[in-house]
Amino acid sequence: MPFPVLLDDDGAAAELVTMNKLDVMSVLRPDALLKSVGTFAKGNRQHKTGRRPTQLGATLVMAPGDDLVYLDKESYAGDHADLDEVLASMKGDAA
Repeated sequence: MPFPVLLDDDGAAAELVTMNKLDVMSVLRPDALLKSVGTFAKGNRQHKTGRRPTQLGATLVMAPGDDLVYLDKESYAGDHADLDEVLASMKGDAA
């Protein structure tokens, strides 16, 4: 079964979950710098920043009835949710 993906163009969902913002300290973290170098080395480049260039991402899993069963907010660019945790939350196995 396919799962819907929310692309938050107007920022309404970001306001609801109070998204983290990219700042100097999050850019200078050693783990963030390592991921940036690795991403750059693989040939990935950011071309367009969009309207909210300092907003970091998040992964949310919603259940029927608008029940939030999983939320992971990025702490720095490249800090992504653990896929096993996301999948477990979709099965109802999340801790």
